[in-house]
Amino acid sequence: MGSTPWDDGSVRQARQPVGTGFALRDPLPWDTYTGVVREAETAGYRALFLPEIAGRDALVALGALAGETDVLLLGTGIVPITSRATLLTAMAAATVHERSGGRMLLGIGTGDLGAGALDRLREEVRALRSLFAGELVERKGHQVQLSLRPGSPVPIWISCLGPRSMRLAGEIADGALLNWCPPERVAFARERVREGAESIGRDPALVAVGVYVRACIDEDPARALNAVREAAATYASYPAYARQFEAVGLGEEARRAAEALRSGDPSGVPERLVREVCILGSTHDARARLDAYRSAGADLPVVYPVPVGARGPSIRATLDALSPVAAAT
Repeated sequence: MGSTPWDDGSVRQARQPVGTGFALRDPLPWDTYTGVVREAETAGYRALFLPEIAGRDALVALGALAGETDVLLLGTGIVPITSRATLLTAMAAATVHERSGGRMLLGIGTGDLGAGALDRLREEVRALRSLFAGELVERKGHQVQLSLRPGSPVPIWISCLGPRSMRLAGEIADGALLNWCPPERVAFARERVREGAESIGRDPALVAVGVYVRACIDEDPARALNAVREAAATYASYPAYARQFEAVGLGEEARRAAEALRSGDPSGVPERLVREVCILGSTHDARARLDAYRSAGADLPVVYPVPVGARGPSIRATLDALSPVAAAT
């Protein structure tokens, strides 16, 4: 499995994928983990994104999953550029790309770099593209070169919260990955991507737009709401996300959510905040909400399950409810 070479048309589809993706954050037991991924591929999901947090190494996991899957795109969502050397990132991504037959999507972000972060991200993308092309690149005073040529180009996506990063995606990236936002923010991002692309004479259609959407579909709606409330409060407490919530008219709700987190009372997270940026409710309502992101300009809405109760069954229930195959029947 996972090693069939891609033709030119398939490469284009990998660089600008259209469909529904999903993300897996929870470190489920490996057999359960791979089972969920295989089932999601069968259910018509187009791409998998793995965030890199204090769990599994995202690129190692994707390399293993390349052998468990056939057509699923395999993305990091995201790897902070502060977490590993540029050459190591290129080596790992090229390995996944080779093993999967060209299905790697390398999602990277600034991490906590402060002033000049986007300039460093721009330089990282430039260096990675040069390494994938087999060129010599100078890093920290040394010339480095990737000996493994990945065959087809490895698409590079960048995480985007503010308008500057969205414009940067239009200039340099194959994809922009949004997070914790309502559909209207997708339309805003589309315009900023267009501005960035056109500023350098680039076709904006070359840049895919994906968006993480937290989702919890459970037979107990109140339990699902409370699970997503806790996740929303955590992100509302981060300054970068607080600024984004402010920009989309949810500033007061985000402040109350952050206060609820500090007080240890997730029930204080405003329901409006959760419903504006997450997917809850019946299967019919959940699919309609996912389609709203698509209508706003998302090429690839990414279902990000927030489990409640037993993690494996809960994640499966959410992915089943929003399955592209089920939605088409």
